[in-house]
Parts: sequence; C-alpha cells; structure tokens
Amino acid sequence: MRSRSTCTGAAMSGIRFQLLLTLALLLWPALAVSARAGDVEDCNGPPSDKAEAACSGIINDAARSTEERTKAFTGRARFYIARNKIDQALSDADAALQLNSQFVPALIAHGYLRQRKGSLDQARADFDRAIELEPKNPFGFLARGNLRADQRAWADAISDYGEAITLRQDLPAAHVGRARAYVETGQPDAALADANTAIAVNASTPNAFYWRGQAYRRKGDIDHAIEDFSRAIAQAPQTERNAYFARAQLYSAKGDYVRAIGDFDKLLTFLPDNKEIQQQRQQALAMQAELAKSGVAPAVPVAPPAQPLAPATTQLLDQARLMVAERNYAGAITNLNRVLTGDPGNEGALRLRAVAYSGVARFVDARNDLDSLLKLKPNDAPLLAFRSVNSAALRQFDAAMADATRAIALDPNNAMAYLGRGLIKAGTGKTQDAVADYDHSISLNGKDSLAFTERGLAYINLKQIDKALLDFDQALAITPTNLLAKSWRGLALLLKGRADEGLVDINGVLERNPNNPTAQLGRALAMLTSAQYDRAVLAIDPIVAKMPNDPFPQVLRARAYLGLKKTDDAMKDLNAVLAARPDYLDALTLRGIAWSAQREYTKAVEDLDRAIAQKETVENLFARAKAHEALNHTDKATDDFRKATQLVPSSVFDVLAQAESKRKVQELSKRVPCGNGQSGTCL
Repeated sequence: MRSRSTCTGAAMSGIRFQLLLTLALLLWPALAVSARAGDVEDCNGPPSDKAEAACSGIINDAARSTEERTKAFTGRARFYIARNKIDQALSDADAALQLNSQFVPALIAHGYLRQRKGSLDQARADFDRAIELEPKNPFGFLARGNLRADQRAWADAISDYGEAITLRQDLPAAHVGRARAYVETGQPDAALADANTAIAVNASTPNAFYWRGQAYRRKGDIDHAIEDFSRAIAQAPQTERNAYFARAQLYSAKGDYVRAIGDFDKLLTFLPDNKEIQQQRQQALAMQAELAKSGVAPAVPVAPPAQPLAPATTQLLDQARLMVAERNYAGAITNLNRVLTGDPGNEGALRLRAVAYSGVARFVDARNDLDSLLKLKPNDAPLLAFRSVNSAALRQFDAAMADATRAIALDPNNAMAYLGRGLIKAGTGKTQDAVADYDHSISLNGKDSLAFTERGLAYINLKQIDKALLDFDQALAITPTNLLAKSWRGLALLLKGRADEGLVDINGVLERNPNNPTAQLGRALAMLTSAQYDRAVLAIDPIVAKMPNDPFPQVLRARAYLGLKKTDDAMKDLNAVLAARPDYLDALTLRGIAWSAQREYTKAVEDLDRAIAQKETVENLFARAKAHEALNHTDKATDDFRKATQLVPSSVFDVLAQAESKRKVQELSKRVPCGNGQSGTCL
C-alpha cells in the first residue's frame, strides 16, 4: 500500500497482509474432496494445528490416491501461509504440482508464494495458467489482480478484479482490491461503491474499512475517514499499521496533535526504527509547539509568568484559541480585541489575531499586527514569512519579496517563506517559477492546505487542469473546510466539462458563503457552457468589480460577450487584461477570435501566433486555422486543423473546438486533392 497517504517500505507489510488473508479465504472452498470425511474436513478447515495434522496424515498415508495427496499438500501449504512459513508452504505447493500440474488451487497458492518471494514473472505465469485451465474460476483473476496491484498496474488490476466480480458477485476480497485500485487512480466514488459492497457482504473483510477510509480521505471527508480507520484498527489492533498511520495523519490535519502523537507512538511500538514515523511524529510535536507559541493551542510554560494574567484575560484567550481552531475567526477577533484593549503588547493575542484577520481576508489588519510583533522580534522567520504571505495577498510584491527573502536567509527550511515567494511570482505572472516554490514549500510541509491550493491555481493558469484537480483534492483532504480549494475544484471540473461534479462543489460553497466570488464564477461558467450568455454576463459583472486584478473573470466575460456577438465589449475586457498581462494565454487566444469576428484576420493571426508560441491548445490552433482559411492560406489552415484534432483537449472549450476541427478536416479532405488530383487527398 505504497501511496502518499500510507507508510512506505516493506516494514508496513500492507500489500502482503492483504494477500495473505485473501489466499486464506480463497483456498478454503476450492479443496473439497471425496475421501475419509474426518481427515478431509479437518485438512480443509481453518488453518489450525488440527488441520496441519490432518493434512500431514493424508500426505504420509501411502494408500491415499494421488488426488487426495495433491489436495492435502495444497491444504497444508495454506496452513503454512497462515503461519507465515513461506519456504515450507512453497515446498508443499511444489509437491502438489509435481503430483498434478493442473491443480488450480495449488497453482494459485504457488503463484502467491512466488510473489511473496519476489519472483513476479513466475507468479504471473502460475496465475495465467490457472485462468487458462479454469476461466470461470474467480480466484485466479483475484490472485492476478492482487499481483498487478502489487506492481501498480492499476488498469490491469481493475480489469482482473472486475472479471472476478463478474464471476462471483459476493467475493468481498475482489471488491476491496478494486476499491484500492480506484483510490490509487483517483476514483473515490467508485472506490466507495466497492468498499460498501465488500462491507455489506462481510463486515469483517480485511482492509475494507481501511480502503473506504482512504476513499473518504480522497474526497476530503476527514471525519468519515477517521471513523473508518478506527473501525479497521478495532478489527485488528495489533496488525493494522496502515490505518494507525493514516489516522495519525488526519488527526494532524485537523490540528488534533495529541491524538496524532498517540497513534504515532503506537506505531513506534511495532516499528521502533521506522524513520518516516519518527519524522512525522516530530513534525506533529513541532506543529503543536508552534501553534501553542502562536496562541492557537495552549502551551506548556517553561516557568510561571511573573505577572499572571487576569482570569478574564486567560478565559478570553482560551476561547479565542478554540474559535481559531474551529475557524470562527470573527468571534476570535472580538475576544482578542478585548484582550488587546487592556494589554496592547500581548504577544499571544497579537499572533492569534493576525491569524484570525488573515482567515477573514483582512490582510491589512493582519499585517499591522505582524508589524507590531516584528518590532519586538525582527529576526523571527515565521513572522516574516507570514507577513510576506499577507503582503502578497495585498499585491504589495516588493515588500512581500523582501520579507520572504529575509525569512529564507534566516531559515532555509521555512515552508511558509517559499509559499509567500510563490504567491509573489504567481502574482507577477511568473507562474512556472511559482510552481517551483510551491513544490519546495510542500516538500518541507506536506500538510499546508494553502500551498496545495495555490499550486492548483498555478496549474489552472498553466492549462494543466488534471494536475490542478489533484492539488485541490489534496488541499481538501487536509482541510475539508477550505472553500477556496473547493470552489476552484468545482471551477476546474466545469472547465473539464464535468458539470454535474463541478456544480456539487460550487453549490456546496455557495450554501456556506453565497458571496464567494470563485463559486459565483463557477455558476457563471456553467451558464456560459450551456449557452446562457446573457445570464453569464450578469453573473460575472459583480465579480469583475470585486476582483479587478484577476484576469480570469474578465476573460470569461469576454467569452460570454463573444457568444452574444458583442465583439466590441469583448475587446474592451481583453485589451484591459492584456494591458496588464501582455502574455496572458487565454486573453491572446480570445482576442485572436475576436479579431476574426471583426474580419481583422491578420491581427488575429498575430495574437494567435503569440498564444501558440507559449502553448499549443486545441482552441488556439483551431482559431488560427479559421483565420488562415479566411486569408486563403489553405496549407497553413490545413496544418492547424490537423494539429487541433491530434492534441488532447484540456478544457471544455478545447472539446468544442476539436469537434469543429474534425468536421473541417473532413470537409477539406473532400476538396484538397493530392498529387495529380486523380486519387487521395492531402489530409
């Protein structure tokens, strides 16, 4: 189970533990024989000492038939597998196949044992042979699916699990295996369906709750994920190490460091030398201490203060800490204002209020508190980094860069400083450079929801929507209440043409905050893609007013104006964007389309050339092809139409443009002959 959300390394034994239990389950029904009932029943029963004795008795009885002894060797191999005696199990599986090389349960056991020994090609050969001999046996497909999952060949694993399920609907291990593969390939809803089926068939199915928890985690539903990891632990408290690890990570994400550290401590009783567990435990301890210092969690004082706080002040601070932890920033600010009225220099209250102000986007107020703190502690790298982030949000990039640079000089491992520098680069149009800083920030602190959100936004600007979706998913797994990530995930899904999924996020955000501009933009995008251009313009107008420095809403409004054939209005928006951001890709593409609508085809080609020089998209190639066609540049138009049909669409607008490109290629192929014009076409 080597995913980002689980422990790494063979020490965790996640995959093998699953396979071991799967084998134990699948071999039991396959070994029924017609021999002496007592010995056979014991040999084919649960893998107990009694079963071993019964199987050994059959093996050592020379009077037994070859068939009986073959099944007894296979039964004893199953017993040894359950006891983790791999070499003895492999010896018995070999013996069974020497007696009957076509005995499918022995082939499956043999393949599993070869897989355990690392001989994956040989294991695959055993499973392939088992399936060839008995194509209607679901356990062969299940075993091969587990092997393919071990090799991270997810599509093939899903196919094999699907075959097993088709042959036997009530096979919970196959549903769990496929749920895992769906989680690993970013299909949490499909994973939930399979995990729910497995639990419905048998609530004690190993790993069913674990992988359902991972599916919930992927969807950003931390509370349900923790509940399922807890149920997995309850089923196997001494062995379910992955669930302990995953639960500890989610407790950390929620800021519940006491419980997180408790789970890491439990894991270290199993794996005392595991470096990853040790490191994450230290990070949890450090975050606990940092939040305590910032006033978000109560700190343990080194010595009692000389002047104890008044009981009322202590109570107000405690309430404010709880409110910040619950993201009730307005309530926290009210309490902290009362504290700071009586004690303007209270460091804990200033730190906490800066966090709260930032949480409600009052960046000027947050920066004022940070200014006061930095007068007291001018070399505090975390404070400098935090001020850098707030200054970047205010688009005061020079001041933000000065703080970020100083913070990095003081502490090269300060994740927030790199986040601040990334925000500055993104705000000044250096998106690829911003991604590099976000990467660095995330490598230093993989639990910062804002870093994943901002990197997702950068990927949106780079037209890498699939990568953006992964980052928004990760941001929401860390902080399900991150409305910025949720609204942009909805918007990204809409851009991909997945309107039903996208509107779930958009509507969810608007229920919490009807004035959220990104969610409002998402709803406007839904109107735009359904050709409701008038309504889209009305919806986008107030967003442009709220977000005058963000080019995205203006470009979206320009699309709506073009849909209404109001080219002059579209041009106003596009010219405004390009005056501030001369190389903004979408604006260049749309202005090229707008020039064509005004029959200014040469100007259209100029803008589209600039856009394509940055990044070829289906839409800008199609638009340039249309302009070349209007200029009677048939060869150039043909080349662009052809390229537009070959690229992978990255947005719903690309999908529409590609459909038109394919139609144009077919049309041109009928009237552009090749060679002597007698046969064939140039397309």
